[in-house]
Amino acid sequence: MFCDINMLIALFLGISLAASQELCPTCVRGNGTCYNITQLFDIDAPFRNRIVIHKLALLRSTNTLFYSFEPHIQDQEYYKVGFVNIDDPVNNTIITPGKIMNFGTFDIDQNNGLVYLGGSDGIYVLDTKDSRVAPYSSRGDTVLSIFYKGNVYFVRYGEYRVVKKKGDNFDVVFDHMPVEKFVVNKDYVTVLIGRYGLFASKNDETVWLSYNPYFRGLAIDRYDVIYTWWLDGIYKVIIDKKLGNSRIVKAIYMNDVGALTFDRDNNILFTSGKSLYRLTDTNTTCERSDKKKIRL
Repeated sequence: MFCDINMLIALFLGISLAASQELCPTCVRGNGTCYNITQLFDIDAPFRNRIVIHKLALLRSTNTLFYSFEPHIQDQEYYKVGFVNIDDPVNNTIITPGKIMNFGTFDIDQNNGLVYLGGSDGIYVLDTKDSRVAPYSSRGDTVLSIFYKGNVYFVRYGEYRVVKKKGDNFDVVFDHMPVEKFVVNKDYVTVLIGRYGLFASKNDETVWLSYNPYFRGLAIDRYDVIYTWWLDGIYKVIIDKKLGNSRIVKAIYMNDVGALTFDRDNNILFTSGKSLYRLTDTNTTCERSDKKKIRL
């Protein structure tokens, strides 16, 4: 007999179950496998009535989840960053440096426990060892997106380019169109969401992966696989050795993903509203008829 909480999760997320999945009321379909959904906890933050969490990332050394969100409408800031310990969700904090920063983007240096924060006054860095926030770069600029891979990569408002900060130098990585979000893989391929869709770029070559400009975010798992998500599910970005053969494929069929990242075991963590969920591979095949779709 199934426990009531699992059925409630299934109902809340709007899962339509295939007949072959009657033994898994909280599963969603992936390509050839089933993923079980587990609700971990609700994130405690001063959200607006319409809860929007833009980005998630996990500091693996302490199992601390960082997230950017939109605070109360009466707040002077329109973006904030908070963090919560997954093992002890009561242990949560909103970053408040003492002045209006509008931190809406961030990324993590896992080796050094540093969190780079971008907002309306450039880039700041949070040292998680002593909880100190300090200026880092580009004071006076509005920073729209940040990514860390050995160096800080970022996009500034009003510029059509991705810049890498290397010491005191700023190298242009991409400068062809407006960029909203981006990630860089181990082979230094940049995957970007922009006004005209989803792209992969390296050196002087840029490939159009999708005309859809409304993907909600990008994330890289622990094996350097890139994912993106939209209203109808989670997609895997497949980067081919021949960049022109790169493509996206539907990885998981669900429709209520706000933000996404990966836990220590490379399971997907995602938000729906203010709730945090984990997807775990059941190692079973999801067989279904075409008329009985599994969806969120």
